[in-house]
Amino acid sequence: MNLKLSTALMRTAVGRIGHQHIAQSLTQTTQSLMEICDPSKRRSMLVRLARGVRLGSANLDGWTLPDAVWTELCLQQTSLSRYPLGEIAERAVKQAMLLQIVPGVTHKSIGTSHGSLLSSIRLGTRRFRQSTLLRDFLACYFFDLCVDYLRRPGILCRGYNFSKKGEMISLVAEHKLRATLAAQSAMWANRILPFLQRARRRKNPADGIGLVGEVLQELFGVAPPGKERSQDCDPRDVNVIVGTRSSALIRETHTVDKNTHRFLLHDPRPNVTASFETLDEFLQRPPHSRVKDLIDLGVTVYMSDLYTKREHNLGRRLGIFMPLRDCDSWSDAQKEVERAVAYLGRDDVQFHFVKRKEQKSPRKFTVKPDKRCVCLLSGGLDSLAGAVWAIENGLTPIFVSHSAGGQLTHLQKSLVEKLGKKYRRTFQHLHFYVAKSMSRKARYPLSAPPHTLMVQHLRSFLFLALASAVALERKIDRIYVFENGPLALNPLISEGRVNTHTAHPHFLGLFQKMIHKVFGVELHIRNPFRYMTKGEVAAVLTSPKLGSLVKSSNSCWNWFKVPVIAKNMGVRWDGQSHDGLCLPCILRRVSMDRAGIAKSDASYLIDSFTAFPRKGTHDDALMALADLLRFCQNVRSLSDAELLLYAPEFSVYEERIDAEELSRMYREQAEEVQRCFQKRLQRQVSQALAPALF
Repeated sequence: MNLKLSTALMRTAVGRIGHQHIAQSLTQTTQSLMEICDPSKRRSMLVRLARGVRLGSANLDGWTLPDAVWTELCLQQTSLSRYPLGEIAERAVKQAMLLQIVPGVTHKSIGTSHGSLLSSIRLGTRRFRQSTLLRDFLACYFFDLCVDYLRRPGILCRGYNFSKKGEMISLVAEHKLRATLAAQSAMWANRILPFLQRARRRKNPADGIGLVGEVLQELFGVAPPGKERSQDCDPRDVNVIVGTRSSALIRETHTVDKNTHRFLLHDPRPNVTASFETLDEFLQRPPHSRVKDLIDLGVTVYMSDLYTKREHNLGRRLGIFMPLRDCDSWSDAQKEVERAVAYLGRDDVQFHFVKRKEQKSPRKFTVKPDKRCVCLLSGGLDSLAGAVWAIENGLTPIFVSHSAGGQLTHLQKSLVEKLGKKYRRTFQHLHFYVAKSMSRKARYPLSAPPHTLMVQHLRSFLFLALASAVALERKIDRIYVFENGPLALNPLISEGRVNTHTAHPHFLGLFQKMIHKVFGVELHIRNPFRYMTKGEVAAVLTSPKLGSLVKSSNSCWNWFKVPVIAKNMGVRWDGQSHDGLCLPCILRRVSMDRAGIAKSDASYLIDSFTAFPRKGTHDDALMALADLLRFCQNVRSLSDAELLLYAPEFSVYEERIDAEELSRMYREQAEEVQRCFQKRLQRQVSQALAPALF
């Protein structure tokens, strides 16, 4: 990648988002970041962070500090985390902090240096130089801005992971490309740094943003008009309305978007079908009014995710207007609700709660520790292993599932029935159904959801809302989410991937804080598999009596399309097959191999180890597999410091979470994947992937 190509990439990236939005992101993040350079403020902030994770002393681990600083900056200025610039700023701040901590490690040294990550940092004694920290931040910001652009729809990193001849670039070539782009980013940082420092001295923040915007415009050309929404939207904007309140009435106090979606949940003619009565039957009484609000909130967030399309820059604003029975309690916790939803799906979220005409329940909430627990059961391999884990650890689980009907509903109910037969017990199971209403009498009928990237990223909010409703009504203090460690952390495995925070420790912590604020009780939301590889999770199911259960679980991303895929291939579908092409299928097969129970696995339409499609037929699937193997190679070969610079997501600041242990687990997962492919990959597939790995 030469100067001309990298400049063109940067110009396109800036043009896609808009130079003024980038200028605003840079100036706001810089203003917050500069507090670290003030010794008195830095000392008090970092000591507060250390106490926040209950470390017992004024020391933060080197793995923890970058994310701890970012978390503190977001608490001071919530606008920093808006997607997509929020994630770019987050990665850049973490990388800049790392460059301050570990001298000699840079983007240029990835794959060649052997820098080590300091095991601990004595807080308040190290002096960060303002100009150095700013320069590192700017260089990382421009680097991540370019890489982020490569994730845009229709691009999928084609120009980065493929050479001009159409062949996948090698691992060494990838490191060289990153080093070249990093060098150009450092050059841009040096040119813009004086103007950014001058902007910080402007009394009017808008003048400073304008100055930086002008420099960006001059450096990278006039930004073409885009379809993106402004990053500084009116906080009163509404694009989702719950209920029948007229838009004209809402416009008296809010700005209603022309593309607003309206959801009717409890109307005589609802356009959203949700099995609210199922919860009543399960509890054998109507739930508390605040619990009803929680379920309504979960359903609304889930439907909003399905029907609100992301912009070209993958950003999305959700302005949700909805009535609640206990409006005061939820309004007091509005920031907690918004932070949980925003972090889960990387959205700019604003809730507008109003009073619903329904009586509040007077009862208070209490929970107590005992052997009972609520377990999420999605029907995948991890949730099945989690159910077995809970049973064999002497717990009394209540299973909670959600689906939009069809095959998944049958699968979830069947798994619970089979678990009951295997363990000769009867398990309680709440299955909740949510989908658009198919009734012709529905008011404001909904069309099919728009096609967009990153679908159903907010689904786990509904899942946890359902689990919390059961726990609160049954006075249970524990909720278990079962997700293998790599998928729970879910770092970006390549420049061409997007991901979700479905079971990320941050999201689980934010949701738990939200519940405490609204209901006044402490629900312990835990993921027992957070430090386990997929293979270690699968090992929970090695008992011979569980073989049929393994075959019944489904991990395929494309499970709903498998019958169509089979028909197009002229293959008979057995009702349980996976497509074999998506990453979850690949990782499932790796885990089965690691656990030694491959013979108990379900069938696959395509055997990716022996008959993977040739180049030109399924390029996306082939690229995803190459990305996985290349990422695994990087995870295993890079030093700790290099790994954090390469994937800042490994820095996690959350109570009871050991970030270094997460990285250890990921290295073991990488070894699992590579060992499996070395053993099972046949020659023709190996030759197809070879260019990406050497």
